[in-house]
Amino acid sequence: MRIFASLLTLICLSVSTSFAQQPVNQSKVVTGTILVNDRAPLDFKTLLAALKSDWGVRLDSFSQAEKTLVLYTPGATVMLANLEYPAPLADLKGPADAAWMWRTAAEEISRHQSQVVISVIGPVNKPVDLYKLFTRVAAATLDNTRSCGVFMNTQYVLQSKAFYLQAARNLNEKALPIYCWVFFGMFQHEGENLSSGYTYGMQEFGMPDLEIVKSKHSLQEVHAILHDIVTDALQNNNSLQEGSVIETLEGQKLTLKLSKSTLMDAQTLKVEY
Repeated sequence: MRIFASLLTLICLSVSTSFAQQPVNQSKVVTGTILVNDRAPLDFKTLLAALKSDWGVRLDSFSQAEKTLVLYTPGATVMLANLEYPAPLADLKGPADAAWMWRTAAEEISRHQSQVVISVIGPVNKPVDLYKLFTRVAAATLDNTRSCGVFMNTQYVLQSKAFYLQAARNLNEKALPIYCWVFFGMFQHEGENLSSGYTYGMQEFGMPDLEIVKSKHSLQEVHAILHDIVTDALQNNNSLQEGSVIETLEGQKLTLKLSKSTLMDAQTLKVEY
């Protein structure tokens, strides 16, 4: 508990230093954890060089302590903290079981021995920019540690090192790493030949999550519709809300309706597809 209290204090200090003219309640914090397979401390000097040369992160200044590094960029503050113990496996079990893009997640994360917690603090109205910065810092950390993956607790997202690094590199091609930011839950209803799907994590971008319930379309088609809607919303800054109209590749227009979720404890935008 003392470590987490210290981390929270440092985050607050970072916010007050970088956003002195901006109320704290107008700041957003993006946090995730790098799962590391040994207890070797992150080499901050090497990381700083990699951020500049490999990941295009512009740094105004930085401050370093034994186990923490705070980076000041033009639009946000980034804090990294070395924790010399693993993340609780009980907290990771559910995400690992649900990580359909990382089939060996449960086995691989069971071997991690320490963690690097990354927090990005910046304007609440710039969530995509903050997530891009987080992704680049996380990728640089993955690339310079014996790590196995990244855990985003708020979104229930757990991705492997290889997948995350490739997704981060694709940022240079203007492709957003959607699967690293938003969880897609997909399942079929046994005996009914119907498919359902939902997103979890759109609240991080100021929007309700999406849900398709008992569609006659295939699981792949349901997934594709959800992914396309999320990508368009985040890529083009299109806010999704009650009454928003989206158009499928086939030209079908779908109106989003906000109501209580049938799959989780929240209100979601229903896609009648």
